[in-house]
This record gives sequence, structure tokens and C-alpha cells, in this order.
Amino acid sequence: MRKTARKLAGVSAVLAATMVLLAPPASAVKPGERFRYGSLDCLATADAAWNGALSCTGTMNVNWRAKVKCYLGFTYYGTWQNNATGGTKESKSDSKCAFYVDDIIIDAISPG
Repeated sequence: MRKTARKLAGVSAVLAATMVLLAPPASAVKPGERFRYGSLDCLATADAAWNGALSCTGTMNVNWRAKVKCYLGFTYYGTWQNNATGGTKESKSDSKCAFYVDDIIIDAISPG
């Protein structure tokens, strides 16, 4: 029984890593645009103070955060999130861009 549990844990880890590797390379989007990253549906946003954010819905065991690029070239990062249990998570930066948020990209790393 223990060998079976270990094998299943190993297979699960390999599948999770494969999902991250098979996820498409993230491309930058403008606030208000939607995109898919693996099994996540994401929406890029910016508030009135020019703080960029990503809101992603779905189930995928990958740690991710918003990478926000301001018009003047400065880059800021949102909080780390993980959708392993599903639902919607938001990663918001404290960018306060001087003019506006130029684009937002998902910055993801392997499963946590």
C-alpha cells in the first residue's frame, strides 16, 4: 500500500511539472485583456492609482504572480498566488505607475 501511495505521489509530481512545462509562454497583455495560461483563465487589470494586477481562475498547481511594466520602463511584481485548490486568485502590485500600466505578464514558477 505504501509503495502504491509513493508511486502515485511521484506520478502526481511529474504531471504537475509537465503542466507547467506545457503551459504556453506568457505574453504581455494590456489592462482589460484576457488570456489563458495552461488551465488558468486570467484577466489583466489596472486601478485608478495605476496598480497593475492579474486575476486568474481555474485549477493549476503552479506558483504565479503579476509582473507589471509601467510606461516609463519600471517593473513591479504582485503577490505570489497558487490555484492548486481552484477558484479565483488575484496578484496585485503596488506599482503606482507614473503615467499608466504599459503591460502585464504572468510570472510563474514550478509547483509549490
